[in-house]
Amino acid sequence: MRARGTAVPCPYRAAFAALALLAACTSRTVTPRGVVAAATPDQVENLVRLAVTLDAAGDRAADTLYAPDAIVVGNARARLAAPRFAGISYGGRVTIAAATVTLEGRFAWVMVDYRWINAQQGLAEAGRATFVCEQRERGWKIVHAHSSQLLPWDR
Repeated sequence: MRARGTAVPCPYRAAFAALALLAACTSRTVTPRGVVAAATPDQVENLVRLAVTLDAAGDRAADTLYAPDAIVVGNARARLAAPRFAGISYGGRVTIAAATVTLEGRFAWVMVDYRWINAQQGLAEAGRATFVCEQRERGWKIVHAHSSQLLPWDR
């Protein structure tokens, strides 16, 4: 029988001590995958301008500018495909009258005033949209957009 407080011999004690010492001396550096250079407000604004322009033209390339989980709302309705923005229909062209960009870390908020014109049909609509963009592994993507047609007294 052993006296109280004496250690039990363990054949693995040396191995455990060596592992503990190795773990204490090892360091690990983690580099984030897909680190992208910081964006400028102009780059994010150009992304949004391109999204609105391609969407108004019905160009499927617009889909690549959105995150897969993006939510787009136009005039209080979820929009899953072009035309995504309030007041825009097929045909015609769109111009952006004003845009403001706010960058905070990996997020950007962009507000735009746009005008859609279809001269052949004699139609013109004004709209306003807010975009939330996020810098992801493969660059900036639109993660949310909300648009509404302007009321006559707001034009």
